[in-house]
Amino acid sequence: RNCCRSSAMLDDPLCRVILVEPRDARNVGMAARACANFGMSGAGLYIVHADKFRAAVARAGRSAAKAEQLGLKQDAGEGADECALDLSAWKGVERLATTEGTEVLKAARLCETLQTALKGSRRAVAFSGREGRNFREASVSLPQLARREATTKRSRGDDSASYSAPTALVFGSEDVGLSTENVLLCDDVCRLRTGVCPSLNLSHCVAVVLARIFEEFSYDAPEAEPPAKRQACEKNVNQSQPSTAGAPADETGSGAAAASGMQPESVSKAVSDDAAGVDAALPGENESTNPAAAAAPVASAAWTGTWTEQVRSRLEALGYPAQQELWSGRGRRKCKYAYRLFRMVADCARSLQRSSVTTEEVQAW
Repeated sequence: RNCCRSSAMLDDPLCRVILVEPRDARNVGMAARACANFGMSGAGLYIVHADKFRAAVARAGRSAAKAEQLGLKQDAGEGADECALDLSAWKGVERLATTEGTEVLKAARLCETLQTALKGSRRAVAFSGREGRNFREASVSLPQLARREATTKRSRGDDSASYSAPTALVFGSEDVGLSTENVLLCDDVCRLRTGVCPSLNLSHCVAVVLARIFEEFSYDAPEAEPPAKRQACEKNVNQSQPSTAGAPADETGSGAAAASGMQPESVSKAVSDDAAGVDAALPGENESTNPAAAAAPVASAAWTGTWTEQVRSRLEALGYPAQQELWSGRGRRKCKYAYRLFRMVADCARSLQRSSVTTEEVQAW
């Protein structure tokens, strides 16, 4: 307690912390404590856990008091996609949260899907340590992210009319991290630099990120480090070799033999035919330099979730093994052919994301 200097809380909803499928309730409590420590309680803590959410809806359907506690209508709970966090269902969550962290937990939201948790956010940043050609490369460093958020806050000042939606900070589970489909829903990927040990505890990762952002918010204080000196130090750090951090990959190129006799070439043709209109709509090199096109608003990366689901449904209708149960991470491990299908669709979605498409183009596709 004595090693931390007290500072004013950041009541503005600048950043939203999203934990996807956390395994240990104690990590949820410590993440809430980190939100309180570094003034991020204004934007709230979001937990994405489908099983916990369905169990909460079921309890709300049996008890009017529980439905009121979770903010659900007892007769309409099945149509809800988020609710309040039921602390009684997370054993030990309050043990390490402290008093301030418990207040964050009481205001936290439980969501069924990541798409629901991302609603209302300005941008989404996925924190993942996965590297390789099958995964997205890091697009922003932690110092760059913190500097960007601090610049947004300073440009807003104290004027409430200049409110900007929060940035979603997305963290994966303790064992497998973020899945490929969850990373595709995010605009940026950030990889933390570590030493010899590349794996970070979930709550520790949240604390490191929030502490760096909070520190950047405080740089306008009198004792702050000069910006020129900070930039010189960050340049030296960026020139160093990045190290891996995070959970191991849940997907590999190996697996059992394909359960279907269809050939990969026919699959590629099906995906290409289904995305032909998308490829035709991509802007050319000359169009990318057009000032009018550059001024158009870039679509949030969450649209790829809807697009990939449309492609999956089309593949399933054509008779390919693209059912929902095979499209998930565990399903892809059981069927090598479904895994290869998913990789083709995911690679296409990444290409579309890199093109910085506009909202109008996304709606047309």
